[in-house]
Amino acid sequence: MLFSNKQDVDTLLNTLDIIDEYVKGDRNKISLGNGVSDKNIKKVEDKILSIVDTLQTKNVNDLKVFGEIMLVCEKLSDGYTDDYIAQKSDDEKINYIAFSINEVISNISNSLNKVLFVLDKFKKNDYTHSIDLDIFRGGQFKELLAGINALQQTITTRVLHSYKIGITMNHQSKILQNEVSKLQDSTAHQAVSVRNTVDSIENISSNIKANTKTAETMFQSSKLLKDTASKSLVMIEETKNTMENIDKSTALVNDAISMISQIAFQTNILSLNAAVEAATAGEAGKGFAVVAQEVRNLASKSAEVAVTIQGLMDSLKAQTTQGKTSATEMDHEFHILNDNISETLSNVEQIVSASQEQKNNIETISTSIKDIDYETSKNAHSIDQVNEIAIQSYNIAIKLVETNKDINFNGKDATESPDEIIESLFSTKKLD
Repeated sequence: MLFSNKQDVDTLLNTLDIIDEYVKGDRNKISLGNGVSDKNIKKVEDKILSIVDTLQTKNVNDLKVFGEIMLVCEKLSDGYTDDYIAQKSDDEKINYIAFSINEVISNISNSLNKVLFVLDKFKKNDYTHSIDLDIFRGGQFKELLAGINALQQTITTRVLHSYKIGITMNHQSKILQNEVSKLQDSTAHQAVSVRNTVDSIENISSNIKANTKTAETMFQSSKLLKDTASKSLVMIEETKNTMENIDKSTALVNDAISMISQIAFQTNILSLNAAVEAATAGEAGKGFAVVAQEVRNLASKSAEVAVTIQGLMDSLKAQTTQGKTSATEMDHEFHILNDNISETLSNVEQIVSASQEQKNNIETISTSIKDIDYETSKNAHSIDQVNEIAIQSYNIAIKLVETNKDINFNGKDATESPDEIIESLFSTKKLD
């Protein structure tokens, strides 16, 4: 029998039990020595001890690898990628696992270094760098790198857009300032012109008020003159009638004077005849001759007086005729005057009405001009505010351009005029 010594068999069985516990993990270390006496069994024991020694050596190396794997994974889970697995195992599968983990750490570390490099450039306003996506074949790490590159493109696009806007604002705000300055000057001149216009309209309004008042006075005076002319026409008509009556009376007086002249003539003849008869009668006719002489003298005086009166009546008739003619002409002229006064009165009334309407229109224009003056003042205030905004926009544009000058991005050195930038900004879609 190979194992005839029971004690040696028990020793070998005990050794195998210890090995079994070690393999199961119930024991961390095996410490064995030679414990059999039989030479044949001792060979078996030596072989078992050699296997145990090999097993423990391999297990120690595996444990070292496993220990580094755990440490590296713990540090990796904490965010550190500066450790690698250096230990080697006799088990190629474990070595492959360690190699794969080292590759993972290397790729992650490499990608993170590139990410940190790019982000550091971003922090320094340099957006010209991107990350090579070939580090990973796919997965979330590749998506992360692609996201950073997309972020770089988005930032570049927005910064370029902002840079162009800054240049455009700088250019446009200068133009705006120049135009606002021109508008300020124009508004100032306009305000002066409006103010002068207001003053002129006020003077015109004052003159029109005075003219209206004068025209109203003229209208009242013309009415009084018309009333006076009407009364004068009545008086002239009465004068004309009186002159006609005087002319008729003069004619009657002339007739009476003619009769007196005839009577005086007849009386003179009769007295002459009486004187002849008295002279014929002699002494008896002397007294009668004296009476006849006296009658003749009276007849002569009557004839002389009649001639004088006739001369006066002729003069009176001539004057009466002239007065009648003058009264007729005056009546005609006063009718013309009355017509002219009526026409003048109508014209003056129209002037008063037109002056009143003109006064109302001037007052309306004056109110409108004052409103324009007020609005011009408001416009001047608004223009001052616009100018202030233009200056602020210009300062903001300068700061925006200065800020973007410190940022390095693709397309910054492209030479575009402000007009070309404006055209490109308004021809492209608006950024979200």
